[in-house]
Amino acid sequence: MKVRTVVYIVPVVLLALALVGGSTLFLRLFFLSVLVPVVGYIWSVLGIHGISAEAESPPEHSQVGEKFQQRITVTNDSRIPKLWLRVEESTDLPGRREPAILNLPRWSSHEWQSTFTCHRRGRYYLGAVTVTAADPFGLFSRQRTVGEPHSILIYPATFDLPLFKASSFNEFGYGSGYQAISQISPNASSVREFSSGDSLNHIHWPGTAHTGKLLVKVFDADRSYDSSKTVWIILDMQETSHFGHGEETTEEYGVTIAASLARKHLQSGMRVGLAASGEQTYLIPPERGDDHLWRMLEALALMRATGEVSVGQVISDHMEYLRGNSTVIIVTPAITGSLADAVRQLRNRVDSIVLVLLDPASFGGETSMANAARNLSSTGVQVYIVRQGDELARALDNRASLLHARFM
Repeated sequence: MKVRTVVYIVPVVLLALALVGGSTLFLRLFFLSVLVPVVGYIWSVLGIHGISAEAESPPEHSQVGEKFQQRITVTNDSRIPKLWLRVEESTDLPGRREPAILNLPRWSSHEWQSTFTCHRRGRYYLGAVTVTAADPFGLFSRQRTVGEPHSILIYPATFDLPLFKASSFNEFGYGSGYQAISQISPNASSVREFSSGDSLNHIHWPGTAHTGKLLVKVFDADRSYDSSKTVWIILDMQETSHFGHGEETTEEYGVTIAASLARKHLQSGMRVGLAASGEQTYLIPPERGDDHLWRMLEALALMRATGEVSVGQVISDHMEYLRGNSTVIIVTPAITGSLADAVRQLRNRVDSIVLVLLDPASFGGETSMANAARNLSSTGVQVYIVRQGDELARALDNRASLLHARFM
């Protein structure tokens, strides 16, 4: 039975007993049972009256894994002391925070400093305080939120990827329909069998005549023009593609990888662009510099995997931008037919294609992508596989990609 129900029933019972039995004791208990809730109600009303709070503004932005502090002051502007106030910070920022129990004399204040740890990307609000005043008997309570909320944007974490490398089709041992003169030295280092997409201008006729098989030249890459490259990061944010729970999801891993790759290539002086389709369509044209990095991190902090468009369709819709001396990096937990078709179209348009595959099985998915990844790798697409719990610097190691290409 609820306490409130007891409060109403007890006086009625006591009054009935007093009237029936003519007992003075029951009559006194009746008046006491009425007085207690009245006092409790007045206590709760006065306890919440005259309370204000002020919080200093948090930083405009932070990053997953970082900490920041905020000073909060709760003030009693009343002449009545406030006892047993339950004070709790009102915020949607993930993380557990224990409420405080305060006793505030009249015209006094209490100040404390809270430390927040950024667990998840996004925009959050903090600075308001929820104050609860209750009577000593626990019969009544009043709650009030005071103070002005402030917003903070939490960027995704970024990790150093020192050994990540996007190899061109020529470096990786495959020809491409696109060949940038600035990228290729005049020296052919070897020959190999012709594959779909190879330029006919690179056929090695003496070798072809000698072996009876169509052979093409493999040229040395001229790395002196790396900074002139354009890098496009295509992030899969289709809702049905993703798996996992909490912070260990393919969505969070994908965003973190995209942010880390953007930082790495921008710090190398390259132009970097971003395309994704989540709760809205994102298209950030390639630019250079720190300001551009912050714009990309802001977009990555806010986007959500609630989209209906597949990553293959995103590539097809933006095909006009994906051409020339470009590297296209696709981050996805799903290899679909539309993605394979889009990659085949890209094969003759760009210098290199990198697939960062978030292994869905390690995040609770049931589909294995091994065969699909093997098929793409056989066409010269660089494949990196990231599993739940992997250290990104190790998973995105160029040597690991070469091993995948060899043994897939």
